Amino acid sequence: MSPETNPAAGPSTDAAAAPQDAANDAAQDVAQDAAKTAAKDVVLSVVVPFKDVGGYLAECLESIAGQTLRDLEVVMVDDGSADGGAGTAADFAARDDRFVLVRGEGEGPGPARNLGAEHATGRYLAFVDGDDAVPPYAYELLVGSLESTGSDIAGGNLQRLDGERVEPSRPHADVYAEAVRATHVSRRPELLRDRTIGNKVFRRSFWDANRFRFPPGLFEDLPVAMATQALASAVDVLDATVYFWRRRPGSLTDRAADPALLNDRHASLDIVQRLFAEHAPGLLPAFHAQILDVDMHAFVRALPAAPPQERERLVDLGARLVAEAGPAAVEGLAAIRRLELHLLRERMPRELLEVLAFQEGGLADVPVEARGRFRPRWYARYPFFGDPDRAIPDEVYDVTDEVELRADVDRVAWDGDTLIVEGWAHFDRLEVSDVRDSRIRVWMRNVKTGREVGLPVERVRRPEATARSGQSRVCVDWAGFAVRIEPEYLLDGDEWRSGTWELFAEVATAGRRAVQRLDAVEPAVRWTAARQVDELVAVQPAGDDGGFVVHVKRSKAVVTEYRRSGDTLLLTGWTKRALGTNASVVAFRRHGGAEVRGEVTLRPAAVLQTVEGTGFGFTATLPLADLMPADAPARPYRAHLRDVLDWDVRLTGEGGPLRLTVAPALTEARFLWREREYVLTRTSFGNLRGIERTPRPVVTAARWDGSGHLALAGEFADPQDPPAHFLVRRPETGETHRIPVTWDGSRFVATFSPAETAAFGRDVPLAAGTWEVLAPTRAGDVAVVAERSAVPSLPGRHAVGGREYELGVEQTDALRLRTRPALADDERGGYAQRVLRSRDYPVYLRSPLADVAVFDGYAGSSYSCNPRAIFEELTRRRPETECVWVSRDGQFTVDGEARIVQYGSREHYRLLARARYIVTNYGVPRWFTKRPGQTYLQTWHGTPFKRLGYDLTEMPYQRAEKHDWMEHEVPHWDFLLSPSPYATQIMRRAFRYGGEILETGFPRNDILSSPDTDALGTHVRKELGIPEGKKVVLYAPTWRDDQTYTRGRRGFRMELDVETMRKVLGDDHVLLVRTHHLVTDRHLPPSDDFVMDVSGYPDITDLYMAADVLVTDYSSAAFDFAVLGRPMVFYAHDLERYRDHVRGFYFDLEAEAPGPVVARTVDVAEAVRAARDSEPDHADAYDRFFVTYCPHDDGGATGRVLDRVFTGLRS
Repeated sequence: MSPETNPAAGPSTDAAAAPQDAANDAAQDVAQDAAKTAAKDVVLSVVVPFKDVGGYLAECLESIAGQTLRDLEVVMVDDGSADGGAGTAADFAARDDRFVLVRGEGEGPGPARNLGAEHATGRYLAFVDGDDAVPPYAYELLVGSLESTGSDIAGGNLQRLDGERVEPSRPHADVYAEAVRATHVSRRPELLRDRTIGNKVFRRSFWDANRFRFPPGLFEDLPVAMATQALASAVDVLDATVYFWRRRPGSLTDRAADPALLNDRHASLDIVQRLFAEHAPGLLPAFHAQILDVDMHAFVRALPAAPPQERERLVDLGARLVAEAGPAAVEGLAAIRRLELHLLRERMPRELLEVLAFQEGGLADVPVEARGRFRPRWYARYPFFGDPDRAIPDEVYDVTDEVELRADVDRVAWDGDTLIVEGWAHFDRLEVSDVRDSRIRVWMRNVKTGREVGLPVERVRRPEATARSGQSRVCVDWAGFAVRIEPEYLLDGDEWRSGTWELFAEVATAGRRAVQRLDAVEPAVRWTAARQVDELVAVQPAGDDGGFVVHVKRSKAVVTEYRRSGDTLLLTGWTKRALGTNASVVAFRRHGGAEVRGEVTLRPAAVLQTVEGTGFGFTATLPLADLMPADAPARPYRAHLRDVLDWDVRLTGEGGPLRLTVAPALTEARFLWREREYVLTRTSFGNLRGIERTPRPVVTAARWDGSGHLALAGEFADPQDPPAHFLVRRPETGETHRIPVTWDGSRFVATFSPAETAAFGRDVPLAAGTWEVLAPTRAGDVAVVAERSAVPSLPGRHAVGGREYELGVEQTDALRLRTRPALADDERGGYAQRVLRSRDYPVYLRSPLADVAVFDGYAGSSYSCNPRAIFEELTRRRPETECVWVSRDGQFTVDGEARIVQYGSREHYRLLARARYIVTNYGVPRWFTKRPGQTYLQTWHGTPFKRLGYDLTEMPYQRAEKHDWMEHEVPHWDFLLSPSPYATQIMRRAFRYGGEILETGFPRNDILSSPDTDALGTHVRKELGIPEGKKVVLYAPTWRDDQTYTRGRRGFRMELDVETMRKVLGDDHVLLVRTHHLVTDRHLPPSDDFVMDVSGYPDITDLYMAADVLVTDYSSAAFDFAVLGRPMVFYAHDLERYRDHVRGFYFDLEAEAPGPVVARTVDVAEAVRAARDSEPDHADAYDRFFVTYCPHDDGGATGRVLDRVFTGLRS
């Protein structure tokens, strides 16, 4: 399901109704379900269709099982899963009688949802996809709203799960920015932007009365989402997040422009347009605008891959839709969309394809042109701007409204009682390389009174603003500013009054002027400590969802202590108000649920004699059994992400409720109760906040020592479950490292060096990106969090060993460690790189060449493959030769004498300008210019199995990579290595390369012919910790074009079922999983005694030597592994799609495979178990395979390459 493009709905009279076969076949199941629930009055039914969603299903079902709304049923619909999902669902049904498993017919998500709805018995109805999740309060909040208002639909915000990151969903953020009860889409047409179903609860009588059904095919949410909005009597819009939608590689969002899906999309759009025309014609203009902005872009993106006849049909269809929508629907769209639609309406497909190709390079660096002296307008220089032949109106290119002001506060500090606020403010695309290029004015505004106070602005040079601006066109180094907020600025006359002050910036640059409220995205800013400026008065800097604020707080009730006494929480403090005899303390969940009340004892507090009178001390009690009752939800599966419930705690009595302020000296406290913990802490405004969650370690201090070690000190509330170690885990890949922990009672210290983490026998730094800090506990791996008062003092960026590390927090205070290369200011970011390319690199090109050989494995990612073999032989023959390896991320060490240079650094530019030899298996940067006297050896990295280069042109699948890399890369080659005559003829054609091809064999395979192969394999097994005597199975699949997130970011689905392999093969086997080097996001089963993720192992050639059997699919690994003569099994689960639609083959797998070709995991396992016994059955095919594809694999390829290429080195 795709929140951006994937909705479907409508009454059965309008929607394409799903077939009834599944429902008829399941009649017996329905009767059983009815009998099971006859005695119940179920409040909510949740329908969960699933098909091949892997381990995500368990997390999804656990998130529903953990709902605070307990009175629900979960109808799980197996839509033909082949990955063990049905077993997971059956386990839930067996242990929780609220869960029911229904077998579908594999007809797709729409019919599966319809089938589930037919089984549902609740008064309300919800839908969740099997790979998504729901926060624990969601259904209590949504159902509670419907019970209160009588509306037909309640919906809330949706956020995206990308790996383990939670990110906003743009189509939903604005729609659910504020809560509005009992509204309607006719009054809030922005609701049409929400095309999803999962973030809503429907009144069942409304659903049945309109006979809503999901259509077959894809984009099935759209008709239903639109029809329910149009036909509802009223809709509740909630501002809370109620759904987590998971984006997976190969999902509908990633394939939205696949021509094969456009018919389904168009069918869904047609259903909605007919529905609106009949029932809600007033919604058509807003829906047409949605079509032009969202759907038409998908139609346009499908054009390059469409055959000519289909392309003509798509252009005609698109032109008709644009014409039907009318000019008003185009207004407000981005200029690049207006240009696409103009070319579509005018039926100019050739120009449209050129515009699409232009966008492949991104739009951030497109220059803009100002026109007009006093009120200038800006125009983007997109293709055909100002072209008299095309005569496209200039207003199509107008980007004035897209030249947006960016303003942020990223540093806050106290200087005595003066608050220093630093940040940056600049326009997109407009230069601020000099302090005179812009004017910045900053002021505060009191939210209640509207009073404004101007703040003196000091301009500050901030190169980081340019580096993180995401563009290379302009420098904004001087966009920085600093202001000082003196205490007297916040006074109301001579008095302190409570109030909130927002900060605004006005920026004027090159005739463009705008005002924006200052944002606050850095956690250290949002959690800055308050400063006491007067008796009972504190100034609290903070960040909220709207931006940065300064809160003046005259406290009326303060908590000075909280502690536990038996099963009760005791809160002690003072209040200025006499609350009367009915005083109490009230705790309530922020997202719905019953209130918990406790007793309050008041006493006079003489110490509070102030000008405003005598205060009162209080002691309040809150029973833990009421806060977290015995029937509370079970602990969720993913405790570290989404099991947090926030509570507000207030005093109440005469005069109304009072917020409780946390005394400045009072630190956070955690109280364990029934395997949960209740935390008392503060909000960013300094108010008391309760948090209910799974127990987790809390860091109260962090520091670096002089040797590059980071120490995390803190507490853990669960003394029965102290983790022996913590983990740092990279969500995209699952890569995990252990951190040793020492304990002193409930206190811990975890110390490690991020620059020296053990990885397969080597110490390497943590890879660039964001790393979670986790603790393995009884609840699973839970997040290590930071105490909120400690967040501002977490150490900032710290450089160790050529890397920078920054400790911070993300959602629910979870600790994160961010890493990146330690580049200089004039090297970091797109603009700095452009300056290096355009100004400095040409100077380096005039320097004399040096006898240096530069080696690059997979674009700086590894020390491996053919470059490694050539390097090692070159240094053996010519040890005096200066060799340098290029590293993008510091993830490898080198065996031998060689420098390692950071990719993209100034030294990298110097090296490629001056090195006499360049050896790579992948390619050089686009900025590289080959000089006379330089020798470029392209070794390549595999025998072609699947189509390459220009041979992909005729494949129907629209892939992320384009041909432009070959247009730049291939002309530089002096030599191209080939392993065989078969590969030579393919490479010459696919790359359109006319230079010298060295048909020497691949140097990387020389070691596979060595007499030391077995001994080396034994060494690798020991390095991996594999016990002696176990059979080693290496699973090395290729990457998939149809599992691509974005250009350069590719995912991997583990299609091989590990549990089936484990069951068939037994304990005497080990399964090594090696994803392709192009895979950036992988989610593999946790490593254990049977399965091990070796994707990060430096060189797959070493793994070949350790393996007894290779399992692969369409990977060139088969051609290398054949040198060993060991058994191979080909797991071709998607053979037809991959061969005929996605990629295409040069090699007839079914006819020529040197081993069995199978499509099911169980057959893979059986083939592996019988591998040695079945070798005679495949011996002839194996011999033919070796002779045809490995004719030069005799151990001498490296020597042949050196003899031909490295002739220019001085002796």
